[in-house]
Amino acid sequence: MFKKAAFLVAVVMVITMLFAAFPATAAEAGEAEFVRFTAGGNDPYATFSFSMDGNHDRIDPDTVTWAAIRYKTGSQYDSTGVEYTAQFYISPAAEPCVPIRYNFSGNWETAIIDLTSVSDVTDLDSKWDGTFYTATTTIRFDPLEPDRDPENTAADGSSGQVNEGDYIDVAWIAFFEKEDDAKAYTGKENTPYCILDVENLLLLNGANNLKAERYTDEGAVAPTEAPKDAPVKYVLSPRDTGSNNPQAFTGHASTAIEFVVPEGMSFKSLTLSSPTWGAQENANLDAVIYAWNRDYDTTIEGTELGTFRKEKHVDNMELEMDFGVILPPGKYVIVMTAEDDTIGAWNGTYDETGYDAIFYFDDVENDSWFPASWITLINGTEKAIELPTAAPTAEPTAKPTDAPATEVPATAEPTKEAVATDAPATDAPKNTDNGGNKGDDTKESKGLPTGALIGIICGAVVLAAVVVVIIAAKSKKKK
Repeated sequence: MFKKAAFLVAVVMVITMLFAAFPATAAEAGEAEFVRFTAGGNDPYATFSFSMDGNHDRIDPDTVTWAAIRYKTGSQYDSTGVEYTAQFYISPAAEPCVPIRYNFSGNWETAIIDLTSVSDVTDLDSKWDGTFYTATTTIRFDPLEPDRDPENTAADGSSGQVNEGDYIDVAWIAFFEKEDDAKAYTGKENTPYCILDVENLLLLNGANNLKAERYTDEGAVAPTEAPKDAPVKYVLSPRDTGSNNPQAFTGHASTAIEFVVPEGMSFKSLTLSSPTWGAQENANLDAVIYAWNRDYDTTIEGTELGTFRKEKHVDNMELEMDFGVILPPGKYVIVMTAEDDTIGAWNGTYDETGYDAIFYFDDVENDSWFPASWITLINGTEKAIELPTAAPTAEPTAKPTDAPATEVPATAEPTKEAVATDAPATDAPKNTDNGGNKGDDTKESKGLPTGALIGIICGAVVLAAVVVVIIAAKSKKKK
């Protein structure tokens, strides 16, 4: 009897150790981290830059023609009861888009997409090639598309609306040269040509009605608390979506923004919402920053505190001017010139312009138009440089009521391919530090390593064998 009981104990111990060594099947099916995209209204989308951690950070549309997207559906129907789809637009955005159909299982799924696919019904040719896809470091993704047939991108009923709060989860989007590689990818192999990982999916650019949050199966991950002196983006002038009146800087001798950095803070950068009126080969912008000195003319003849150049800007992407210096509180002027292909800025709401800001066309103050813009400031002045001239006064310049307005040439209508220029950009919040901080790049693997698993199994077998030998020995003594 004792012999049987001991043998049973040994077997139970082995089985228990084996089960403990294997993680639960449900946990294996999940994703360590993912991004939850939540709609803030109709037509949610954003433009994403390919990860620097991938094999390439620039896509070649002539050879990279397959994609895989790892997703888990949340919301299923739009306001009319039609199932949501998704789509890619090339950058700059142009019809036809690349359709994506979801499987609404509520589980993690992988969709394989032929990036050159266009329905015959559309009578349109695919534009997934090097001729049309020129902004090859980025791609636009619309995660929740209402009332749209994935097999017929021209049959848009325009009646569906995305419900505010609807969402979908995405772990990664990978791009490949071969269909077999796309089908074989699980998110772990180092085989994608380009990839949008969690970190890059969190960074929304040119977004509209879309929020991105870091998630695990346990729920939302609170963003890492930024240090007190971390740069924070504030609204200088919010986007005026009512008038849609962008102005081109090209064709003007110069454009300029005069602004004040408040006491106790330092200046890091200025950002514009910047269209190019379609794909451009050389949409370039040069900028110089000066410390204010008595008046505008004296200021721009003074010492350059820093310079900036942006080359080959992508239509409707945010353009951040970082001059490589941190500047103390005071008044400054940024002078911008654009001498190559067309580039400019969307209009802001002039009445809500903050920080005592003024805009200039060709060195003349313009009180009828102001660009949608954001200013990045740092709390404190410890990192700020000492100005080479006397510190500028923080007193705002009074805006004359009778200042002549510069006549601005009418903006050229965007081409059909440049539908992104017509798409409204998201009004920046007062503080846009929305938790897009990059976390630890390392990912915790689920379950035990193979070596540890083998060790546990071997240990269990040896323990069972010892118990059996002891039982056998005792049995012989009894005889």
